[in-house]
Amino acid sequence: MNIKSIGNQLINNNKIVASIWFGLVVLALVNAYNSHAYNNFLIFRQSFFHLQNETNLYLEYVNQYWDHYYYSPSFAALVVPFTLLPVAFSMFAWGIFDAGILYYAIRQLPINNKKQNFILLLSANEMMNASSNLQSNGIMAATIILSFVYIIKQKESRSSLMMLLGFFVKLYSITGLAFFFFSSNKKRFLVSFIFWLFLLLLCPLIFTSPVFLIQCYKDWVAALSLKSNFDITVSMYHNMVDITLQGMIKRIFNLPALNKWFIILPALIVFGAQYLFYKYFSNPIYRLYILCSVLLFIIVFNTGTESPTYIIGVPAICLWYVLQEKTKWNNILFIVAIFFSSFSYSDIFTPWVRTHIMMPYALKALGCFIIWVVIAVQIFTRQFLKIQLEE
Repeated sequence: MNIKSIGNQLINNNKIVASIWFGLVVLALVNAYNSHAYNNFLIFRQSFFHLQNETNLYLEYVNQYWDHYYYSPSFAALVVPFTLLPVAFSMFAWGIFDAGILYYAIRQLPINNKKQNFILLLSANEMMNASSNLQSNGIMAATIILSFVYIIKQKESRSSLMMLLGFFVKLYSITGLAFFFFSSNKKRFLVSFIFWLFLLLLCPLIFTSPVFLIQCYKDWVAALSLKSNFDITVSMYHNMVDITLQGMIKRIFNLPALNKWFIILPALIVFGAQYLFYKYFSNPIYRLYILCSVLLFIIVFNTGTESPTYIIGVPAICLWYVLQEKTKWNNILFIVAIFFSSFSYSDIFTPWVRTHIMMPYALKALGCFIIWVVIAVQIFTRQFLKIQLEE
């Protein structure tokens, strides 16, 4: 049996793909537990008790965890199921949930089973990386993908709910509004969006008082402002922060004072111009290209991007590739993109290469940026019209 036939059997076997996806996640969680590297989960978990006891969510609690809580008061209420069990069990439950909802989201994409398996297999390494940090990046990727999936299925209420659930974890999930133009019932979307917005804003009232909740939202805004300034300040000197296009440019050309808007504004113009092709809004490939563009934009241009955040971008690279004709050029682009975006910080390289070349210059961002540019070019040149979805 040759390698090609083994690969075909692997990519057509859902059980093996699921075993690899969740098996790597469990390994990462076991390692995180054994090395006590679950500080992020402690921040999430303790936020509920701070909300319940009406103590400031955004202060330092050095006797409980290090770093700060930067998420919404609503998120502190939504994590309540993960406070019901001891830390050891709830930590694993969180990690499996984070990976599981992204697995589910990828399974809902309007592409065939073989393509879904390819995305899951090629994203499994990045999911393991994200799980080892016990953050919420799998959830973030899933809420954006599901907001897209539900809106094209004409389930506007579910779409707006997914979008807002993500928003109350990390603000950039609101980029899901980019899919609003694909809605067949925009009025229903807006009504459901307003409904879910108020419900999620007020859901912490189950556990706390109105006065304290208002103060929480004020504190949240102040904390996010401080975090944004902090990320910009330390990005030049901390290899694990601002792994983005602007972070890469700052470090390669030694431009610590580079204003991020010199990068973001042109990117927004390019992204917005992709919507000039409004007569193709019903084209399934165009829609999938926009989904990829949104996911990659979050990674490439968000100064808060860290290495575990790349679980949002890597599935987008894989989704782009499965839609392409497998030419030599497309194969090279994919290999280069996945190489930098998923494996540049891995043990493929020696520690010296990782710590002196890949990390200091934020080269992990290069792959996502390349594919984001390629997608924009393919949209502007209408290349998506040449692609047909396989059943």
